Amino acid sequence: MFVVTTDKKKLLVLTPRLPYPVIGGDKLRIYHLCKALSRQYSLTLLSLCETSEEMDCELPDDGVFDRVERVFLSKARSYMNTLLALPTRTPLQVAYYRSRAFAAAVERLLPSHDGVLVHLLRCAEYVRKSDKPRVLEMTDAISLNYSRVKQLKDTRGLKSRVLSLEAQRLGDYERTIVDDFDLSVLVSQTDKDYLFPGSNAESVMVCSNGVDLSGLPYSVRGMASRVLIFIGDMRTVQNEDMCHYFAQEVLPLLRKRADYRFRIVGSISPALAERFRAYDGVEVTGRVASVADAARDGAIGVCPMRIGAGVQNKILEYMALGLPVVTTSLGYEGLGARSEHDLLIADTPQEFAGCIEWLTANEAAAVEMAIGARAFVEQEHEWGRMAAPLLAKLDQLFG
Repeated sequence: MFVVTTDKKKLLVLTPRLPYPVIGGDKLRIYHLCKALSRQYSLTLLSLCETSEEMDCELPDDGVFDRVERVFLSKARSYMNTLLALPTRTPLQVAYYRSRAFAAAVERLLPSHDGVLVHLLRCAEYVRKSDKPRVLEMTDAISLNYSRVKQLKDTRGLKSRVLSLEAQRLGDYERTIVDDFDLSVLVSQTDKDYLFPGSNAESVMVCSNGVDLSGLPYSVRGMASRVLIFIGDMRTVQNEDMCHYFAQEVLPLLRKRADYRFRIVGSISPALAERFRAYDGVEVTGRVASVADAARDGAIGVCPMRIGAGVQNKILEYMALGLPVVTTSLGYEGLGARSEHDLLIADTPQEFAGCIEWLTANEAAAVEMAIGARAFVEQEHEWGRMAAPLLAKLDQLFG
């Protein structure tokens, strides 16, 4: 724990996972939102941790949080929480993160703060009935994500039934939890329309994902390397599915024509890394200190998204780095970029391979597309711009 004294209004930030190191979509989002908030508010971070490494790791002196506390919640306890929730109507996502120690820490800290910012539904129960101003940063409509996962061909039997049950529970929970918060935040209009079709839902706002351009320098890409970049935390079902799909269905089509290579950049378990390295033409870096360095010789950024929801950080990062982008219609959802101008869209393996081969054969057009994409993220997805409407809402709420 570290503590800094300040005269700013104080917000308590609750997260189900420690946002350090700042790698992965949900960590990036809450970190950069808090970074923007820290200019006007004094932030106290209270996070759940599931490993001793997370509990003990040294945190950077980045000035975002004036106070940090961590609470340990073992995986064994979380699994027990989930089993106990099966006969109830509680979403398993919520039950997994139940902790008496965390609840006690919230009860101890909240009275000395002016309000609370909750990251994801997983921590919503801890302040649902508080009389302090409350903001719920939902990010995605998770029930939409689950409903898409269970539609995959390889999701059958018990797994499908559990996903269907959880999708229903989450949908009900998401649509009602917003009534207990002064403000709720979703990443895209698609997510909002899914949860609240035909409703203004005035207490729910859209705040898209942004990108930290300072760590993502633009560079002009040559196509000769034929290195196809994928950036993502491989501990998520969505990212694992994308990479298996690409390695199995798309990459073989490309390698029949030339020596294309598929590089997976991001946190990954050793066992899963070995599974991906077994595919012909696949490289796995694991977690890296610099995404920009890992993608330095990359030609094209790919996002073959088939399940999930929300604006994809990886696409914004590709655009910032100057990597021409090929994604699916689902990956394009909520982004706001112009198809065939800022990126290409492909929904079958043949279409995906065709788009990549077209970019490789038309390097000047690929560079022109990358220039337009970089301008798009600078104008539409820089974090300061993205966070400004949220900051204005918080000023009204906490002012």
